Amino acid sequence: PVSDTQSYKQFGNAVVVPVVKFLAEAMKPYIEKALADAQQAELDRMAWRYHVTGAWVAALLNPLFILNDLAIIPEHWERFAGVRLAVSACIVFALLGRKWLGLSPRSFLLVPYLLISLENAYMWSFMGPELFRMHTLAYAVLFVGASMIAFWPLGWSLVVAVASLLANAWFLGQHSALAPADIMANGGTLLSCVVVISTLLSHNRWRLAKREVRLRLQLKASTEKERAQKELIEAAHNDLTDSIRYSQRIQQAVLPKDDVLGRQFREHFVLDRPRDIVSGDFHWCAQVGDRTIVAVADCTGHDVPGALMSILGSTLLKTIVLDQAEHRPATILDRLREELITALRGKDGLSDGMDMAICAVDHTAGELRYAGAYNPLYRVRDAVLEQVDADRMPVGLHAGNMTAFTEQVLDLRRGDMYYLCSDGLQDQFGGPDDRKFGRGRLKQLLTEVAHLPAPEQQRRVEGALQLWQQDHPSVDDILVLGFRA
Repeated sequence: PVSDTQSYKQFGNAVVVPVVKFLAEAMKPYIEKALADAQQAELDRMAWRYHVTGAWVAALLNPLFILNDLAIIPEHWERFAGVRLAVSACIVFALLGRKWLGLSPRSFLLVPYLLISLENAYMWSFMGPELFRMHTLAYAVLFVGASMIAFWPLGWSLVVAVASLLANAWFLGQHSALAPADIMANGGTLLSCVVVISTLLSHNRWRLAKREVRLRLQLKASTEKERAQKELIEAAHNDLTDSIRYSQRIQQAVLPKDDVLGRQFREHFVLDRPRDIVSGDFHWCAQVGDRTIVAVADCTGHDVPGALMSILGSTLLKTIVLDQAEHRPATILDRLREELITALRGKDGLSDGMDMAICAVDHTAGELRYAGAYNPLYRVRDAVLEQVDADRMPVGLHAGNMTAFTEQVLDLRRGDMYYLCSDGLQDQFGGPDDRKFGRGRLKQLLTEVAHLPAPEQQRRVEGALQLWQQDHPSVDDILVLGFRA
C-alpha cells in the first residue's frame, strides 16, 4: 500500500507541477509587456523632469542675452533680439501647451534644443573671426549642456546634429564672408568635435539609464536568487565604468602632452593620481618663442564634471596662449577668467572655475614670471624652499572683488627646482591620527627630495603619499609637477 504522503507527492509531480509550468509560460508574454510598459513609463517620467526644467531655463535665459548682443555686436542686435524673442515664445508655447498638443517628452525637447541651435547658427553667420571664435564657445556649451539634459534615444540627437549642420552650412553661405578654411580654423573644428562627443554622451546616458530602469524593475518583480541579482547589477556597473574609461580616453586625447617639458628643461616629473578614473586636475604646457608656459590647474568637481571642466580650461588656454600669443601669466589668468565666465554664464552659483598656478620661463632673459589663483609656486635653491604666494581668488566667479591677477618675477639659476601643485596631496587624510598631510609636511618633503633626479623625486613623493594614506580613501585628485631650471 502507498502512504498518503507518497500519494500527494505523486499527484503533485504528475499534475500540479506541469500545470504551474504551463501557466507560467502562458503568462510570460503578458508579464514581459507589462515590464516593457512600466519601463517606458519610468523613462518618460524621468525625461519629462529633465526636459521641462531645461526648457524653462532656456526660455527664460535666452532673452537675457539680448544685452550681450547689444554690447558685442550692436549693428545686428535688433535682428538678433527678434530671433531670440521668437525662439523663447515658441518654447513657452510648447511648455504651456504640451498636453493639449499631445507632445511626447522627446518631441517636446526637440523644440527648444533645435530652435536654439538654429538660432546660434543664424547669429554665427554674421560674425567676423574674433566674435566667431568667442561665439563658438557659447555654441559648444549649448551642446555639452544639452547632452546632460536630453533624455532620449540616439536618433533624436542625430536629428538635431544633422539639422544644425545643414542650417550652419546654409546660413554661413548666405551671410558669412569667411572661407570654409577660416570657419574651421576659428572654431568650426572644435564645435564639430563637441557635437560628436555630446551626441555620444547623450546616447550613452540614455542607454545606461534604460538599462538601469529595466534592471530595477526586474529586480523589484523578480524572485531570483541573490547571485543572479548581483550579476545583473555588476553588468550595469561594468557598463558605467567602461563609459567613464572612455571619457578618460577623450580627456587624455584633448589635454596636451608634456613633450615641451622634456625639451625645454633639464629634467621634470609629473605625478598625476586622479581620485576617480578621470580627473579634475590637469597640467598644461606650451612653447611661445623663447618662453615655456607651464600651468597646473585644479578644476571644480571630480570625475566626469571635473574632466569636462579640465577640457574646457585646456581649450581656452590653447586659444589664449597659442592662438592669441599671450605669454604673460597674470594676463593669461585674467583672460581665462573672462572666457570661463562667458562660457558658463548660464550656470547657477559661484563655484564653477578652477585654481591655477602658471609660469612663463624666459630661457633667454634667465627669468621666471609667475601668477597664481590660490595655488602657490615652490622653489628650492641651495636646499632652502621658498614659497611664492598666489592671489586669494579663483579663475572664475567668486563672492569677493574680481581684481586683476598679480605677477611676480624670479631669477633663474641653474639647478633650481620648481614645483606646481594642486591641493590634493596636502588635503589627503592619513597618518596615525587620521589628519591631513598638510602644507608644512609637503614643503618639508619637497625640500628633502629636491636634490635628487626627477624620476627619483617622483618615487619618493609617491612613497610618502602611500605611507601616509595607507587604507584611507582618496579625498581629491592629486597633481604635482616639478621641473629643474
